[in-house]
Amino acid sequence: MAAMSSGKKLKSSKVVKTGTLSRKKHRFESFSQRVAKLNIDPIHKRRSAEKDLNEDDPKASYFKSDLEKWRELNLSENFADFVREVSPLCNTLPQVLHYHSDIARILAIYIRKGDALSLEPLLSLLASFAHDLAVKFETHFSDAIALVTSVAAKHTDVEVIEWSFNCLAWLFKYLSRLLVPDLCPLLQIMSPLLGKEPQKLFTVRFAAESLSFLLRKAALVHHKDHKPLQNAVGFILDAVDQLDQEGKDIALYYYGLKILLVDAIQGMERGLHSAGPTLYGFLVDNILSRLGEGTARLNILEGVTVGLIHHTDASTFRPLLDHFLRRILHETRQRLGAQLPDHAVRMCERLLCVMSTVRKGSRVQDWSLMLDALLELLRSRQEHDEKPTETLFETAVIIMQSAPLDVLLPKTRPVMDRISNDRYQDYFLIFCDFFCKLDQERFGNLIHPYFV
Repeated sequence: MAAMSSGKKLKSSKVVKTGTLSRKKHRFESFSQRVAKLNIDPIHKRRSAEKDLNEDDPKASYFKSDLEKWRELNLSENFADFVREVSPLCNTLPQVLHYHSDIARILAIYIRKGDALSLEPLLSLLASFAHDLAVKFETHFSDAIALVTSVAAKHTDVEVIEWSFNCLAWLFKYLSRLLVPDLCPLLQIMSPLLGKEPQKLFTVRFAAESLSFLLRKAALVHHKDHKPLQNAVGFILDAVDQLDQEGKDIALYYYGLKILLVDAIQGMERGLHSAGPTLYGFLVDNILSRLGEGTARLNILEGVTVGLIHHTDASTFRPLLDHFLRRILHETRQRLGAQLPDHAVRMCERLLCVMSTVRKGSRVQDWSLMLDALLELLRSRQEHDEKPTETLFETAVIIMQSAPLDVLLPKTRPVMDRISNDRYQDYFLIFCDFFCKLDQERFGNLIHPYFV
């Protein structure tokens, strides 16, 4: 006997197709997809020329070792011609040092041809050449940077772009002792690639990632010598101010500098580099003391802060947040009855708002310090009879919404006494309206009693 139907049609569960990575070794990828996958980070890698070299041999040459490897791997006509021309000049390290001018000239000739089939070994050999010469490479450095950057900016092959910026990064690594004491000349050379002149976005990003290693090095020696970091950060911020005053579009340059600073501060995974807190703290202190009337510097700091919030978690972001909050408390309390300059107050308000709102304030661990900083800023505005900004009241709402009740309740009355003061009466209803829209229940418990 056939089973009776229930009268209901069973709907087959809909299969949701989810994308998976293709296992095919050869598949089409757009130019932008291929560029997005590139990672310019030679700092944690070793080149094959370094692995194969017998460093105990005083005559051993990185250039010669690299040349022998590429002689077997690359059989392009252009590279074969290069090998025939350069081989007699580089059998040993003393020979490389003696003929360095001839080797540099030959390398420049063949790299300038722009042959995609031979550029990978040629750019690798340029880095090995710099490794051999060390400080003696200084005479060729400017020409080498100009040559490699021109290849990176003009070539259309993704691989060539990657090889070019990897070469730059290796040059910076090998010559860091020479470059770090004064990064200003290098920043001047690289500024067009950082966005001071029209560039493609990926070119700006790769240039910034290549330079970040040197900025990190300057931060590492900051406790011994203040000048390298001070000069580098000063050069960056002065350049932004100058372009802003001239009325030029600095959006691309701003993007490049933000990538440079964020990459120098952040570390592996969701952490910070060991020099990261030093660099961020110096950036905050420098901008707070020299902000002036313009907003270009503040935009840089705000962009860097947002980038770091996205990269970190609450525990790793805490050193940066603590430094900033301590700076607010120090500045306002140290001056007692004196007034923080208006531009410094505005900067503190904006950064406090950023840290409270981006990622819904999930990077804040100690809301008590946030409330203390808010109180100091309110006091600074009030004691000097200044009009509050919308940013300050929005920040107050966000902090009071986000802070745990056990932290917020002891500080609610001091904050509300400031906000409900007669001087702020024109803004109090705006504050209440914004608070009520975000969290009606907490508004009723905390704010509504002030209407009674």
